[in-house]
Amino acid sequence: MKLNTRKFRGWFYTLPLAMLTLSVVAQESDNLVVNPSFEDAQSRKIRRIGDISRAEGWQSATGNRADLFSAEAGMPEVLTPENIYGKEEPKDGINYAGIIAYSYREKENRTYLTSQLSTSLKKGMRYKVQFYASLGELSKYSSNRLGAHLSKKGVGTEDKVPAIIAETHVEHPDRAMFDGMYGWDLVCGEYVATGREKYITIGNFAEDAEVKNDRARKPRDFSGKQVIAAYYYIDDISVQLLGPNERCDCDYGDEAQKVSSTIYQRSPEITKDMSLSGKVSQFNIYYAGGRYDVKVDGEKTLDKLAELMKENPSLKIQITGHSDSEEAASETDKVVSMRRVEYIQKLLGEREIDRERVIIEDAKDARDSEYITESDDETLKAAKNRRVTFKVL
Repeated sequence: MKLNTRKFRGWFYTLPLAMLTLSVVAQESDNLVVNPSFEDAQSRKIRRIGDISRAEGWQSATGNRADLFSAEAGMPEVLTPENIYGKEEPKDGINYAGIIAYSYREKENRTYLTSQLSTSLKKGMRYKVQFYASLGELSKYSSNRLGAHLSKKGVGTEDKVPAIIAETHVEHPDRAMFDGMYGWDLVCGEYVATGREKYITIGNFAEDAEVKNDRARKPRDFSGKQVIAAYYYIDDISVQLLGPNERCDCDYGDEAQKVSSTIYQRSPEITKDMSLSGKVSQFNIYYAGGRYDVKVDGEKTLDKLAELMKENPSLKIQITGHSDSEEAASETDKVVSMRRVEYIQKLLGEREIDRERVIIEDAKDARDSEYITESDDETLKAAKNRRVTFKVL
């Protein structure tokens, strides 16, 4: 396949072979991606944006450098979880990478991650390819078409070019928008090898005219300037061989995906003769699966709650975080209920509510929502359980 870059005649270059220790080979025997979570890195030497080459086996595919973030980095701009583009806990370990996937009217060039696989792909064999992405809070835009490209040779150029235009081999099957902050979105799919592919590159390979974009709303607790782009953190990349009868299970379009994406809505039913305790208990904030960010309805709820607490200076409340059963059982999402209440506590602090007036509790999936009814299906029950509740102490 011929590869080209916009405003540039494409050419190939070969990345240096990644050096593996026996212990890493043993740990990642089923994953052909070397250093899939960027943990094998010169973390303490990361001092600036564009330092992806400090992660063993990873490079930028163009002269526009991709980024590497670490909890052990030498400068605050490139730390995890909080850095120059926002805040996100690593999906795995303490490091993750970052790229620009889209920029409005090409104000910023796109960036790409690329790495040599531990072994070449076999012709006709099926592989499950996946990675995780999270939109940085200081992105002015979100976009779709984020994906993976597999190739026999390293792709790209040392020059700074607007974008690499190539076939996107793996992306969301519905080409969905990746607009999620405070959590990781999966990009996953099956790839049938043409034979001898040895490189994986992550980024956006589509022409601008084929990319959908939306304006991203900056969270209230971030004060930095938004970048005129869709900036994504990237983590936990894998390429795995599928067996003859093994399905590539990515949870796209099935009932599990519908359950996790549903957000229940309920307005507080407050009357004038209601007690203060009764009023507070009417406030609830609901979430999509695995999320702890607060949407517009949640922000309005917190505004009303903060106003009520200011009117009653002696009022103390307890915030309880809840999850659905799938979240509570998941290694990835089992702590999301605690993150929900910690974030709500922080947002109330920004509304001038003293931290000492707010006690937090993590209930996980131990208490079903009082608003669940017998007629609710499993999707709605789970959505009602993904919540934060409030009560007067």
